[in-house]
Amino acid sequence: MKEKYISIMVLAVLLVLIFANMYSKKIINQEETLTSTETSKYTLPISQRSFYLGLTPTPKHWPNSSFSDIVAAYEETGKIAEVAMVWVEKQGIGEFEILKKNRIIEGIRVYGLKPVITLNFAKIEIDASSISYVIDAPEGIVADLSDQEFRKRWIEEAKDIAQEFKPEYFSLGNEINDYFYIHPEELNPYLSLFDEAKKEIKTVSPKTKVFVVFSYNNLIENEQWHLIQEFDSRVDVIGLTSYPWKQYEVPEDISADYYSKIKQYTTKPIVFTEIGWISSPPATEKQQSEFLLKFLERTRDLKVEIVSWLFLHEIEITGFIGKISSPEVGTIALKKSDGTDKEIYSLWLNLKKLPKIT
Repeated sequence: MKEKYISIMVLAVLLVLIFANMYSKKIINQEETLTSTETSKYTLPISQRSFYLGLTPTPKHWPNSSFSDIVAAYEETGKIAEVAMVWVEKQGIGEFEILKKNRIIEGIRVYGLKPVITLNFAKIEIDASSISYVIDAPEGIVADLSDQEFRKRWIEEAKDIAQEFKPEYFSLGNEINDYFYIHPEELNPYLSLFDEAKKEIKTVSPKTKVFVVFSYNNLIENEQWHLIQEFDSRVDVIGLTSYPWKQYEVPEDISADYYSKIKQYTTKPIVFTEIGWISSPPATEKQQSEFLLKFLERTRDLKVEIVSWLFLHEIEITGFIGKISSPEVGTIALKKSDGTDKEIYSLWLNLKKLPKIT
């Protein structure tokens, strides 16, 4: 499987799991103030925003983060964002029990953040000679979207999460177009699975916005617009991840219609659950700022509901993820690993200060 079909965040979730499991009530009782005094040299192309800002609260010094580093990351995220991506080590059946034990949802909300929960149906597996994208079924259950027991358990998982946590946003699959590029014959079983799960979610949490997330890079490259059309009538919002650094050398090259073309295929608000630009050579911190400016310019005519940058602090890409991703992904962050502000940080603060309209 080529790297372009690998989900950046499906891989990145494994990095987040350790500090998510360390989360506890101790985090709630600690305070730390932001120390940035830098003023951005850039002028934002918008004067108000209709969208929430989001982050994944990666701590500094990863993978050797202290407990205080973790505390500070969550508190800082609460001050410079309004939405937090929730990633734990299990993203399929079994996730509910993990979320109950680690209490990450409780912690996120204490800091005023709205959680975005993801329940996946597939996972990436690696052996000595290959990488595969397969249905994530517990032991003893057939790994098949048409299997009745798998469907029953997965729908129950979705309902349990919704009933317990009543999340503002609930994704039933991350970057799903990558999976269906490889397994197009499984789309119809998944569509009915999504419909049934959404129905159960709404019975216990009517206000939860239910959706799926697509890799925007691959929607364009593989011309998968039909998937957007399939889900437009099913979802409350359309989820996208966007990393144009894989397609353009510099942000200035992003075409004028790069984002606006999606308006041909959906009428729903857009939630960008992951965006970003690397800063490792030959890219620069300046390019990260330039990308955020270009992104805001190119999307200002869209109905955008969330804009979530990938990481708060830079992280080291190692282990499992290092085998199927590239180290520069870890630089898609607002701050360096040691906590130093990157150039984009002050620009992000200016964006946070804009009046939010509804």
